[in-house]
Amino acid sequence: MKLKDWGEFGIISYLKDFFPGGGKRVVLGIEDDCAVVKGPRGFYYLLTCDSQVENVHFVFSLFPPFSLGKRVLAVNLSDIAAMGGNPLFALLSWVLRPDIEAEWLKEFARGIKEEAEFFGVNIIGGNLSRTESQMVFDLTLVGEVENDYPLLLRRNSRPGDLVLVTGTLGDSRAGLEITLRGSEEERRKYSFLLERFFTPSPRLRVGRLLHSLKERIAVIDVSDGFSQDLGHITEESRVGAVVEVDKLPISPALREWSKEKEKDPFLFALSGGEDFELIFTVPRERGEEIRQFIEKESGVPVTIVGEIVLQGGVSLKRGGKEEKEAASGWNHFQ
Repeated sequence: MKLKDWGEFGIISYLKDFFPGGGKRVVLGIEDDCAVVKGPRGFYYLLTCDSQVENVHFVFSLFPPFSLGKRVLAVNLSDIAAMGGNPLFALLSWVLRPDIEAEWLKEFARGIKEEAEFFGVNIIGGNLSRTESQMVFDLTLVGEVENDYPLLLRRNSRPGDLVLVTGTLGDSRAGLEITLRGSEEERRKYSFLLERFFTPSPRLRVGRLLHSLKERIAVIDVSDGFSQDLGHITEESRVGAVVEVDKLPISPALREWSKEKEKDPFLFALSGGEDFELIFTVPRERGEEIRQFIEKESGVPVTIVGEIVLQGGVSLKRGGKEEKEAASGWNHFQ
């Protein structure tokens, strides 16, 4: 059997069973956006890592180094956001080609530094190595969250809960399409979509607000695609979800670009990935109250897009008709 036959999540499932974690200080292992371990009095530590691999996550000739630097940190910050935490420290491993211009490296480092300073992260170490092929940037991020509040976990959903999502969906995927195949005029016209792809905005403020509510809330960030990531919540919570496709938040820019290209913006929203918005579920009776609270306090739009049901994975309703399975998202090994 090849790894492609397992797929990304089959590999993760195997590793989760093979490395069960445990130990007196481990609160949560391989099953959520971050690992959680006991920290100083009153806090848990949050630990996460992510890689940006050349020709998998970025194309060297198309990705500005400053934006790539910001992105390398932002994708990890999004995991901390999904756990309701504050980021603290980062370690970055650099695997570089020796023929890269020094000016490129300086711009890349400047992007990391700007993102780190904005979110209060200290870069405290890492590793440096060389390659003759694809470059790799692997970042480990440490954060913290108060331990006297319930953790925001994927397994927290219950039937009857409402499904909400921040911001808009599908923009990053459209930005990727424009980057790879768009004209200069198209890039100028749809700079918003390019920005959403190159420099995502981790929703740390939203995560902190959700944590402060002291409610039973499930959260995940949108990295692999809305449908697939919501599926991680339903799997961990052993429930299903029904999504009202027509309610998914689509930006005006994506609507206009999709119309020009004769594409379905909702397909981008469902399966595009790398929007780094937050999907969360809350008890139905508090759904609208929480939605308004998050919008008011964070300035980020929040939309109710569906509900949690007893079983059945993630299904879609569109135009009053129900479809059995939602569109899939990104999978590294398929």
